[in-house]
Amino acid sequence: MNTIIPIASGKGGVGKTIFTANLGITLAQMGKTVIVIDLDLGSSNLHTCLGIKNSFPGIGNYIYKKGVSLESLIVKTEIDRLYFIPGDSLIPGTANMQYFIKKKLLRDIQNLVADYILLDLGAGTSYNIIDFFLISKTGIIVTTPETTSILSAYAFLKTTIYRMLFRSFPAKS
Repeated sequence: MNTIIPIASGKGGVGKTIFTANLGITLAQMGKTVIVIDLDLGSSNLHTCLGIKNSFPGIGNYIYKKGVSLESLIVKTEIDRLYFIPGDSLIPGTANMQYFIKKKLLRDIQNLVADYILLDLGAGTSYNIIDFFLISKTGIIVTTPETTSILSAYAFLKTTIYRMLFRSFPAKS
């Protein structure tokens, strides 16, 4: 059984990627098996915080190349028990994946074998980001004590609750 922790923000530049890396490192040092996934698909850079060169295939390969499994993208880091799945901002359009691919990715994330799976999400309130955040009953929203950051975090929460409620009711026939 894994614990998935999505980490999000309403605004970029608030430190969510650094937070994700540090949480992953800390959990791994506590003896937990951790996979950190860079799902900031428009501007992935979690690899830099982990000291990894961006030379591995990423989520873009999973989305656009047939037969690429999510497990095949897992990269071992220099930290024992910490693994990484790269994002992919090099392939245009990766952040705007089709709905059925997003559903498959959500399912495949849930099937990964690890104690903890940390999702470094992109900033903002697009439905793709919100749906990745809603993969778990718990998540972390990172903000700073600036008015713009707090307002963006509030907008993120409102959109998340709206999306959760919207998905709870069946579509009209």
